Amino acid sequence: MAAKYEIERFNGSNFSLWKMRIKAILRKDNCLATIGDRPAKITDNAKWNDMDGNAIANIHLALADEVLSSVAEKKTVKEIWDTLTKLYESKSLHNTIFLKRRLYTLRMAETTSVTDHINTIRTLFSQLTTLGQQIEENKRAELLLQSLPDSYDQLIINLTNNILTDYLVFNDVAAAILEEENRCKNKGDRNNSNQVEALLVSRGRSMKHGSSGSQRQGRSNSRSKKTVKYYNCGRKGHFKRGCWFKKGIENIVDSSKSQGCVASTSEDGDVLYSEAATVSTDRKELTEVWVMDS
Repeated sequence: MAAKYEIERFNGSNFSLWKMRIKAILRKDNCLATIGDRPAKITDNAKWNDMDGNAIANIHLALADEVLSSVAEKKTVKEIWDTLTKLYESKSLHNTIFLKRRLYTLRMAETTSVTDHINTIRTLFSQLTTLGQQIEENKRAELLLQSLPDSYDQLIINLTNNILTDYLVFNDVAAAILEEENRCKNKGDRNNSNQVEALLVSRGRSMKHGSSGSQRQGRSNSRSKKTVKYYNCGRKGHFKRGCWFKKGIENIVDSSKSQGCVASTSEDGDVLYSEAATVSTDRKELTEVWVMDS
């Protein structure tokens, strides 16, 4: 069973490309000759009519409705072909101008993949070729390089310094650009991975330091009252606000009186001690301490 091929139906645009595709189908079915005058070597009318009918069917199936209506009354393939050429071939000049303008102003965006960009520029080359516009190999390579964004400037310099422009090959340049894209992606992935790893390590250290700092601070607070010595009384185990010696002094009778006395007792380990403090009008302070072993 013969394989069946389908092409996009011609809707009035890009006639040259459609013409190339439909010719391929007619050639495959051995009826391409029917689009022109009948060859002298084909003398069998039945064979010719069979070839012509097969070609008409292929063309009808490859036309959109709005185009098919313009050739519906034509009886032979040659009539159909000549009508389509007259209607749409004149637009080829316009297509050539538009395609060339697009090709020479094409610019790859930073967010566009190199593969998509190369496919786009290859399509433009193919469309121009079908219109009879041949672009030389080195010119194709130059057009590809000039369409790249600024991030590829160093690659362009390297290629043009090492290779003469007359010997640039499109496929080689395309391969170098794809390799550069992969290198940049791998470098970006490594940088992102390193940044994430550094962030995780930094957070871990911060949490560790915070936890150990809190523990040290807790230990420091818990031991502070046992080790600190308050300068006013010279004893350990309390801060200024908890000093009983100071409180005793503040509760002494008013300085206008000749003197006052207050006594405080405290227990420190196994020793019981008592102290008395007196204050005179001239602010001189005398302290007597009695120590009694428990």
